[in-house]
Amino acid sequence: MQEPKKENEKDELKVEWLGPDGALVLLFIVLACIYGYGMLNSVDFIIGVLAPGIAIVITVGVFIKYCTEVFSFASGKKGTDKK
Repeated sequence: MQEPKKENEKDELKVEWLGPDGALVLLFIVLACIYGYGMLNSVDFIIGVLAPGIAIVITVGVFIKYCTEVFSFASGKKGTDKK
């Protein structure tokens, strides 16, 4: 029989929709709309420049956010018990 989860274990498994994870989901939706509009209306600038530029900017931003979380965890500033 499984033990009930503690409150702190439940928080660790939570997806942060307002953080990097939500940004990636939003990126997919936004790019699908932009590409769809560009293809339906034959706008080459949107398909060739705008959509890839948006993807690059958001992806680099999410990557930097994850890197800062990893480095802060590795340096001991995050994830330690503060008593």
